Amino acid sequence: MNQENGSSPNVRKRVGLREVAKAAETSIATVSRVLNNTGYVSEESRRRVLEAVRSLNYQPNLRAKALRQRYSRTIGLIIPNLLNAYYTALADQISLLLNQEGFQLLLSSTRDDVEIERTALQKLIGHDVDGLIWVPTAPDSDLLNHLYSQNIPTVCIVRQIKGSRLDAIVFEDFRGAKAATQELLRAGHTRIGYIGGDICYSSNYDRWQGFLQAMKEAGVPAEECCVRLGALRSEWGARAAAELLNLQPRPTALFVASNAIMPGVIKTLRTQGIEIPRHISLICFDDLDWFSFSQPPITAVATSHTHLAQACVDLLLRRIRGEDGELPQPYLRQISFELVLRASIAPPPQKRNPE
Repeated sequence: MNQENGSSPNVRKRVGLREVAKAAETSIATVSRVLNNTGYVSEESRRRVLEAVRSLNYQPNLRAKALRQRYSRTIGLIIPNLLNAYYTALADQISLLLNQEGFQLLLSSTRDDVEIERTALQKLIGHDVDGLIWVPTAPDSDLLNHLYSQNIPTVCIVRQIKGSRLDAIVFEDFRGAKAATQELLRAGHTRIGYIGGDICYSSNYDRWQGFLQAMKEAGVPAEECCVRLGALRSEWGARAAAELLNLQPRPTALFVASNAIMPGVIKTLRTQGIEIPRHISLICFDDLDWFSFSQPPITAVATSHTHLAQACVDLLLRRIRGEDGELPQPYLRQISFELVLRASIAPPPQKRNPE
């Protein structure tokens, strides 16, 4: 290294517009018009510029461009869990839609940890993103006020922060859970086990309330011992299912309120030799591909991640572009569901064999 100026022969100097213009034997203004596809440029000049771009491996400095144009063309996405197939599919669809609009996605996973969420949000704000798409965990008033102060358009998805000033696109959690419970009730079940997520999150709370409302309207008591609320993890599903199967009498049906819990529930049922629907009926909120070819196929409340992704991207871009004059603030939209009937529900057995 040259000790006098700190330079190193191994440090690669970034190719800029000046170098491209020199190689193409034209002006920097002409190079800029070619790269931005603006103004008139002769075909011969365009050819020379593009050839110089290829030969020099020129890469635009997007950070500098963002500073000039006062936008970054990036969107931050904060989700709880990349291991959850539903969130992975949702993130992929959002990324695709944003890419089509010329935006790049910065992704962060919180694992539903409050401190990770706070850090992720602050870092994305520091990256000067044009907007945020957020599955909130447990933001406090200070974090929300900090977000408000930055004037960054933000759309909450899947979960909403009730009482906040943030837009939200969520599923019809209450109605979907009510419909799922009513399907079990129609089949003749009255002792129904419910396995759901932590009700501090709006989606889990609304699904739990939908279950309770359906039971109340049917005149069937929702016994507290048949309800298990906990983490959206497969291990939790396995443990909760085992506890419900140990009840006397045990439930004749299970409503699993998240696909993240389902693998653990299935594992417990198979370990204990419980056949679906011969011994117990089963329904899940959320539908995954493997539900359709499970043995038996599993009845589910299907929610469309593609519809949710499209709705949240459309809303966020309208906010960013200032095309939201007629929209209320905050704006709430609920994405509808479909009850997909398969073979996992049957009338309850009249008698059970001794255990």
